[in-house]
Amino acid sequence: MERESYWSSLVLNLALVESALQIVPREIQLHPQIKRYAERRMKKPNEVLLDRAFHHSAMQSLARTGSEFAVEKMGRPDIVHSTLLQLLETPLNWENQLRVFVHTQDDHLITINPKIRLPKNYVRFVGLMEQLAKEKRVPETGVPLMQFEKGDVRRLIHLISPSEVVGFTVLGQPMLMRTVADHVGRLTNPLVLIGGFPRGHFRKKTTEVLNLAFKVDRNSLDAWIVGGRFVYDFEWAIGVAQQRVRLQE
Repeated sequence: MERESYWSSLVLNLALVESALQIVPREIQLHPQIKRYAERRMKKPNEVLLDRAFHHSAMQSLARTGSEFAVEKMGRPDIVHSTLLQLLETPLNWENQLRVFVHTQDDHLITINPKIRLPKNYVRFVGLMEQLAKEKRVPETGVPLMQFEKGDVRRLIHLISPSEVVGFTVLGQPMLMRTVADHVGRLTNPLVLIGGFPRGHFRKKTTEVLNLAFKVDRNSLDAWIVGGRFVYDFEWAIGVAQQRVRLQE
């Protein structure tokens, strides 16, 4: 997939990985709960996002099919929505120094134009993601604000060619968030991975691409908390926060 050149001053690549955002899997598209939900929204079962809030029974049946998917990590598109709102409404993104990607549980990649104005309303966000999965880009013409393609974490690594890959996980080395941000701020082309799922750990093929893994609290933190705190500390590490204050003096 060809990409537009969005970024004039690349500093940070940040990806939500194994995100709980995907179209309803084929194995449960004929489940009565899925069919009723799709009909109510005047869509086909293969055109709607899986959402545990509406599809809990269908997801329980998926777990019984021996599906390759980790069901406990699925059906939470709200995690992606909340995290993207945190990341895209930051001075780092306004300064054109943040590049955000989403990798999904079923191995698709979403590339996000930093100029996008993401819907703050969750229902509108779901509709936008369903449109993206169907059309592969939004909008259909002109400069894309989001692009959608098949690809796993290694495909993401290939696209970015990062100098170092850093991940946040409770299985990582204990470290203050600000210390991690200082380290990442000294890299030339860093990639930071945050889990976009409600519980559990990175899959093996994700941990294999990590150069460093850090734990920044004794408890597991929500993805939007990790993303928001890290970007804030990163802004301080590279001087963006200080510069934006001085510009107004």
